[in-house]
Formats: sequence, structure tokens, C-alpha cells
Amino acid sequence: MLVINAVFFGWQQFTGRDGRVDGAEMAARSSGVEPIRLLSELGEDAEIELAQRTGTDKCDVYGPFFSSVESKSFLRSAKRAGIKGLQKGELIQLKPYYSLYVEPLASVKMAQSLVNRLRGYQLNAELITEGRLRNGVSLGNFESKGEVSQLQRKLSVHEINVKIVGKSRDYRQFWVYLNPGSEALLAGKLQDDLIVRFPDIFHQQKNCKPVASGE
Repeated sequence: MLVINAVFFGWQQFTGRDGRVDGAEMAARSSGVEPIRLLSELGEDAEIELAQRTGTDKCDVYGPFFSSVESKSFLRSAKRAGIKGLQKGELIQLKPYYSLYVEPLASVKMAQSLVNRLRGYQLNAELITEGRLRNGVSLGNFESKGEVSQLQRKLSVHEINVKIVGKSRDYRQFWVYLNPGSEALLAGKLQDDLIVRFPDIFHQQKNCKPVASGE
């Protein structure tokens, strides 16, 4: 949910919406930017909106989905209703972080002794009890290389060698693009079913080329 909220907040900034119930909606429409709504907010006026958009090439876009399986399931449901569309993946690249540890010692007693020693230096040290690094010592995660370098220098004075592993926060998300006019077809039982299965999915419209086939 935190990721979805972050994505939605970014959309709000892009579209100029500040969440107030004043002229923001009208300003968005007058500037040609379509509002972003939850799938459950698609109303019965879809037919009217569709008529107003006749002649435009604005695809209906649904997402984000955080697995290809979910987005494909949504797309299959739309195709069964006679709506053409496609799935698009997107890599979200975020700032990495760093995990620090001391390599395994000869015994759990020695490792625990080091944990106690490091805690005496006001560090968040924890004994590693499983896996390849069993009897090693974890020093936690750090956000910047500057913090890492500072800690390495501090511990090198005490002849403690710290290892670093870079960690990625990157992830993939997926969007379903449906042909112009599909919003009016996602109604009734189909819409109710999709809302139950995908309650946190957003809808927006983007200029696009209509999908020529169901592939």
C-alpha cells in the first residue's frame, strides 16, 4: 500500500491535483489532463464521457500491478468482454542501500563476544544464526556510502573488518492499456468482479495508438 500511495502521490503532482474538492478537477479537464480514479470510482456516466471523447486516441490505463500474473489476469478479463489491450512493464529504480556484516567467527561464543563488544561501541550488532553467514555478526543496513566508510574507519582502529553488500530497492510494476472507449464497457458484473479482485488499482487515460489486435 505504501508503494501504491507513493505512485498515486506522484500522479497527483504530475496532473496538478492537490486533493482538494475545489476547482482542481475542472482545471484538469480544461487543460486536457484526465483525472486519476480508483477502478471503483468509474461511474454510470462513462457512456456520456465516451461520447465527449469521440475522435480522440486516449487509452484507458489501469494499474499499477506489482506482478505480471495479476496484470495478465486483469487483461484476460477485459479481453473476454471483447476489449482489446496490452500489458506494459516498467522498471522502477530507487536509491540502493548497504548491508554491513562481519564474517563468521570460529564459534558462536566468539561471535556473541564480538556482538557484545560492538554494542559497547553503540552499534546495532546482531548475531547471525542461519545460512552461509552463521556465526557472523550483522551491523544492519545503511543508506549512504558515507555512513559505511565512516563506520569502516571506526572499526578498523579496533581491527574489525567489515564487509559490505549493496542492496537494491528496484522493482517492476505493470500497466494494462485498453483501447479507447473501454471504460464504458467495464461496467456491471465485470466491473464489480474486477473491483473485488483488484481493489487498489487506479484508472487514468493516456494518449496512445489503439491496439490493432488482442495480442
